[in-house]
Amino acid sequence: MIRETPVPAVLPRLLATLLLFATALCAQGVRAEVRAWLDRSAVSMGETVTLNVESGSTGEPDFSVLEKDFRITSRSSNTQIQLINGAMARTNLWAVALEPLREGVIDLPAIPVGGERTAPLQLTVRPMARGSAADGDDVFLEVEVDTPAPYVQQQVGYTVRLFYAVALQSGDLSDPSGDGLQVQRIGQDAQYTRGVQGRAYNVVERRYALTPERSGTLSVAGITFRGRLARGGQAGGFFSQGTPVSVGSEVVTLNVRPAPSAAPSPWLPASALRFSDTASRLPREARVGDALELTLTLEAEGLSSEQLPELTLPAIVGAEVYPDQETRETREVDGKRVGVRSRKFAIVPLRAGRLELPERSIAWWNVGDDRAQRNILPARSVEVLPAPVASPQRPSAPEAAAGVPHAASNPLRPDLMRLWQVLAVFFALAWALTLLLWWLQARRERGRSAPAATSRASASWRPELAHALARDDLAGARRALLRIAPGTRDLESLAARLADGEQREAVLALDRALYRGDGKDGMVGRLRAAFARSPELRAAANAMATDEGALPPLYPPR
Repeated sequence: MIRETPVPAVLPRLLATLLLFATALCAQGVRAEVRAWLDRSAVSMGETVTLNVESGSTGEPDFSVLEKDFRITSRSSNTQIQLINGAMARTNLWAVALEPLREGVIDLPAIPVGGERTAPLQLTVRPMARGSAADGDDVFLEVEVDTPAPYVQQQVGYTVRLFYAVALQSGDLSDPSGDGLQVQRIGQDAQYTRGVQGRAYNVVERRYALTPERSGTLSVAGITFRGRLARGGQAGGFFSQGTPVSVGSEVVTLNVRPAPSAAPSPWLPASALRFSDTASRLPREARVGDALELTLTLEAEGLSSEQLPELTLPAIVGAEVYPDQETRETREVDGKRVGVRSRKFAIVPLRAGRLELPERSIAWWNVGDDRAQRNILPARSVEVLPAPVASPQRPSAPEAAAGVPHAASNPLRPDLMRLWQVLAVFFALAWALTLLLWWLQARRERGRSAPAATSRASASWRPELAHALARDDLAGARRALLRIAPGTRDLESLAARLADGEQREAVLALDRALYRGDGKDGMVGRLRAAFARSPELRAAANAMATDEGALPPLYPPR
């Protein structure tokens, strides 16, 4: 009888492990050697070439040795595992897109991969292609300038057009550049179609404003377009999503002229210039202390707002001038820059009479006519009337004593003459006694309170108030009003000093508007109306006295 010996359960696992180990040894024997190749042997400047590196090693290639002559624009990697003669083979594949940095023949050095190195390669780089419709190219560029011989600081219009007759998957258009040039893009891209040499092209048009900063010969570097055509192609490696394309434009030379010797200063080379004001809106008559608002505006076609001079007003005899903050902007109109500067001025007359606003002008250089030109704003006058003065209230004349007969036109009888004389003496004595009693009472009251006196406020506050109201500056109006009565620290104290009721109410309303936020609407007009007439101040002691309608004292005297 034959007995079978059972096979241990661990034996199948041991055999599988030995098989895998043997397979790994075989795979080492069939490992792919390191190699590298280019998808093309010759390219033009602006184009990219794909470098492929294949290795069975697990190490990463060191592409930094290529950075001297190339710009690496993209990279990718992939791993493949194959069975060769029953053994597994592992292959790593890397691909990088290289853009040459110079023309000529470039030697690509050996690429280190783990402990191995690739063989050196060679690439021929031609000058950048200048596409044209005459050659039937699918993609080409066209550039033009509107002024090949500009003056220094004069705007030059630079237009670039990208023509393409096939669909583009993607693309990038560079900007113009050059030493001694300021470059600013103008507006948005325009897109349209145009027939060239019997072939339909899509066109993308882009505009720039070039400003030469010095005279002499300046070169504008060519524009470069890099993109991919939306169609299949043998790009090689892992970059076969579209055919790469790269074209460039020609270099443009500018012959920049210096400013003419007869040119005015400041130097403003513009194709058009407008200098305006709002003097026509000024009233023919104004009063001392009224704020007259005048706005100056300067617009120049072909200049930025930074190139325009600051707007000022000359000194005006008999008035104070308060300039507001200046506004500046640069607009884009019909593909050109238009610089704009504007400023408001508050003119406050200080005395009555004729106020003369002098003539204002600005000189500039008309680049269209190539000559100096001057824009003039004519002089203007305003008749200034005195400020209204509040008439002080005077006590009415005492009425005639009751019962005193008027002299009759008819002669009195002799018997009535004596009676009239007696009555006249009696009433004269009574009137004298009344005056004596009034004088004694006034002396007693003089010790309790100061006499009710008023004084005219200084007018130095008026221009400051007018300027603040012209700017809707309530805080500035508060500062100006406090100067009416030097020594007052708040508006409540000032209101107590003012003799005019309307002015007191306006000051208290301003105080509420500033600290409570109530009644700000219409506050400027209310203050302007209340203080159109000069305020009169009560003496400080009299202002503190009890007015009609005031609360009685908390502890009345006994």
